[in-house]
Amino acid sequence: MNHPIETIDLLKTEEYQKIKKRKEEPSTLDHTFVRNRVPKPFAELVECFFDDAKVIEDYWRMVHLLAFDYKLHKETDVIVPIAIDAFRQLIRKLKLTNVVRKPIAYFYGILKEKFYLYYDKLCSERIAAEPREDDEKVMKRSFIRLAENSMSGIG
Repeated sequence: MNHPIETIDLLKTEEYQKIKKRKEEPSTLDHTFVRNRVPKPFAELVECFFDDAKVIEDYWRMVHLLAFDYKLHKETDVIVPIAIDAFRQLIRKLKLTNVVRKPIAYFYGILKEKFYLYYDKLCSERIAAEPREDDEKVMKRSFIRLAENSMSGIG
């Protein structure tokens, strides 16, 4: 029978039991292990800069979160080019400056602005095609946001 080692000094028992535990570093998977739900063009671009499958999937998760907010998550043919463009902009910023501390957060910000511009363009096209009563309110909000963005860029 294997009984745990008993001793009067409990610290010695705990130390002995800790020694027997295996300490392994979690293994990382390369870009070939990326899930199927990450589109190939996006994964191929990101793998040039980040080889870890988890990092590639994290970047795509950010894209998917924002696409869901703008109700575009089912339109992969629309969001992939936007995501690729945003990622290229992130890489340019990373290569030319040392300003970016958290690349994934910076990517999220770029992506958010690009989705907003795309959504605003869609709304403008819809309004031009078939105006509704509440469109004036939507346009006012868009104009206010555009004014705030231009004012913050000046200062």
